[in-house]
Amino acid sequence: MTDQITESEFAKLIYDNQGLIIKVCGIYCNTQQDKDDLFQEITINLWKGLPSFRGGSKLSTWIYKVSLNTAISNFRKKRRINFVDINDIPEMKAPSPDQVSDDEYRMKALYYGIGRLKPVEKAVILLYLEENSYDEIAQIIGISKNNVSVKIVRIKKKLEKILARLLQ
Repeated sequence: MTDQITESEFAKLIYDNQGLIIKVCGIYCNTQQDKDDLFQEITINLWKGLPSFRGGSKLSTWIYKVSLNTAISNFRKKRRINFVDINDIPEMKAPSPDQVSDDEYRMKALYYGIGRLKPVEKAVILLYLEENSYDEIAQIIGISKNNVSVKIVRIKKKLEKILARLLQ
């Protein structure tokens, strides 16, 4: 891109791509405050990194990459700072089918399942569900196309096990 983007042009860029950023925040954060903080951190990193964007990929691909890298790094940083014994964390409850419609229940169950994945797995499945090509996913995550294929198969199997328990 260029060093000469105005604040209003940047605000439009964020507005046009906010859905993508919100999805990343939703996958990596549980509370609204954490989602807002991550959104702000992603926005700052996009602003800082925009001069280095040279157009070698689609702008949305670059935004995904910055967003996911920020989210994963934020997740790892919080994990180091706030070490909690896994046994001290209460089991998260999946939504009850009688509380929501069938489609809404399935969607919430899917997000619950995705929430149980590792950070990189979350990134891969999010990009896959957004119908990005394997080439785009590979470019964003920084792995080979073949590795993307292998990861997606493994993630699907993992999600099937998680969802099978919820959707019975």
